[in-house]
Amino acid sequence: MGAGLLVWMGWIHLHLWSEGYKHIATVGPLFMANFVAAITATLVLLAVPTRRLVAAAALAGACLAVGTALGLVLSINVGLFGFTDSWNAPFAHLSLAVEITAGAVLLVTAAGALLRQRREPL
Repeated sequence: MGAGLLVWMGWIHLHLWSEGYKHIATVGPLFMANFVAAITATLVLLAVPTRRLVAAAALAGACLAVGTALGLVLSINVGLFGFTDSWNAPFAHLSLAVEITAGAVLLVTAAGALLRQRREPL
């Protein structure tokens, strides 16, 4: 589920980038970087062979999702890199919900992988 939420988060940023955010200095490249990072994190999360790596990959994905949510909130409330967004912007509410949910799911995934790792020998 966490991997799917990361893909969704990445798609939202790719879509917004293609719809005009690509023309915003600094923010445009960051939207593309978010898409690339979300897809990369998803692929790593799905491909890791051991529990230890699952925990690390899930934690990295959670950090990406929570950091993205924080960036959105900052850009709306105080501005970020000279750009101020709005809650009325396309996908603002959906994006925040996806990012927070992804962060929570991936944190639970990481914790579960670490707990299983402690109980079972590698």
